[in-house]
Order: sequence, then C-alpha cells, then structure tokens
Amino acid sequence: MKKIIGYVGVDSGQLIIADPCYLREWKDGRSDDTSCQYGKACEVTCTGEYAGEVLIAGIQGTGVAFATGGDGAFPIYAQFNEEGRITKIEIEL
Repeated sequence: MKKIIGYVGVDSGQLIIADPCYLREWKDGRSDDTSCQYGKACEVTCTGEYAGEVLIAGIQGTGVAFATGGDGAFPIYAQFNEEGRITKIEIEL
C-alpha cells in the first residue's frame, strides 16, 4: 500500500536527508562556507550530478543532499509491506 505521509518545504532548491541523531553535530553557516553543512550541501547540489553525500561531523553515511529543481512544498509518499512497515519513501519533486 502507498500513501502520502506529509510534505517537505523547500526554500533553497535543495533537500538533505540525514539521521536526526547527528543533527546535534550540525554546524550552521552560509552557502559559501564549506566548513558548515549548509555550505557543503550547496557544494554538492551545484555539481554536474546535483547530488552527493554531506558529512555531518565528518562522519560518512550521515547525510545526502540533492537539488530539487525549485522551491515549494513537495509530497512525500510511503510504501508499506503486509506487516505495515515502510519499505520505500518517494519525494515527488
């Protein structure tokens, strides 16, 4: 079964997916400051691939950022298995 579980708002033309337990290590900053996570996200979303890994506190596997192609509120869908567990997430950009 697939159903909508919410929306994500975008104001910078990019999204990041991260494990929330690492957010306490998040370093704020400007888009031109690659020592902060926002600057690192901007760096990977402005490449030819428009996506890539963002290290939070220098740890691999803690975040991924990607360009959305614009701003707005994008729906998020979840696919559930027979036991009711989420097996897939889709963000419709």
